[in-house]
Amino acid sequence: MVDFLRNLFFESLVLLVIAEGIALAVVLAIRRRQTPPAGRWWMPIALVVCAALLAVQWLVRTDRERLRAAVTEMALAVDDGDVAALAEHIDADFQYRDQDRRAWLDDVRQRLQRWRIDEARVGGFVIAVEGDNAVVSFRATCDWRSGDQSQHGVHSLWKLSFVRRERNWRLLRVLDAKIGPGGLDYTAILRF
Repeated sequence: MVDFLRNLFFESLVLLVIAEGIALAVVLAIRRRQTPPAGRWWMPIALVVCAALLAVQWLVRTDRERLRAAVTEMALAVDDGDVAALAEHIDADFQYRDQDRRAWLDDVRQRLQRWRIDEARVGGFVIAVEGDNAVVSFRATCDWRSGDQSQHGVHSLWKLSFVRRERNWRLLRVLDAKIGPGGLDYTAILRF
């Protein structure tokens, strides 16, 4: 319930506008049913409250929104082949199997020189935040090109661990990554 309310009031503009429309319709219906029309200030007060809720949603950026933005920026960096932009989102304590941050980024750089990633899109986020740690699961789709080979609409499922450092979320671990229709493990893809 708390997640729904957080999503309603702080993260989803569409849900908030729908809820406000319903609330305004209820206030208008109640006001019209009263004879003589009492509470002529109900509608202006309801409009002010709706405007205030929209302003709060615009001003407040939740951890889940920051994490979604970080993953989206990372996907765009991979799409652009910009390892420096990707590195901004990787924590200094990053580990992936036997690779530290620097070795992993070097590996990514080499792979992006062989492969071209285009049309990277992310969605279907499931985010769990506990204090300064978070786990983000999501779907990604992209096109891969290497030499004369290409695959369009390659789907993948990712589960990443993030840590908050000075108000920014940084990638700490790749917990799981399944790529392609057979769900090939990320490490198997790295062998190519």
